[in-house]
Amino acid sequence: MANQSDVPPVTITMPPVAAEGVASIRRSVTDAAHRAGFPPDRADLFTVAVNEIVINAIEHGGGAATVTIVRQGPTVTVEVRDTGSGITGTRVPIHAPPVDQPNGRGLWLASRLCDELTFHPQPTGAMIRLRSTA
Repeated sequence: MANQSDVPPVTITMPPVAAEGVASIRRSVTDAAHRAGFPPDRADLFTVAVNEIVINAIEHGGGAATVTIVRQGPTVTVEVRDTGSGITGTRVPIHAPPVDQPNGRGLWLASRLCDELTFHPQPTGAMIRLRSTA
């Protein structure tokens, strides 16, 4: 049996999407997770995490997001890039935002639904990477 590092990655870079393209992103992430061997419920949770970040990128990052999905062995990594003015801070909230706070739940939720969520500031916008393993 091949070692995970011996398996070439499968990479899909989606063209920039606005709100109407989010369903296509969800389908592609779910498909990649299933192909990586995620159980159905874990694939669904990872897809919700990616959906939250894509929606945030579209709403707060310039109106569109570029998504790259990389599947290598049992691991799926998704990079979401936007062209907005950048995200405020680079810390993932530890606790859910207060119920009277209108924003901030998407990032918190996404961080709970995947194995790893990291920020990468860019000269314009930001890139957020989500990773999970089956």
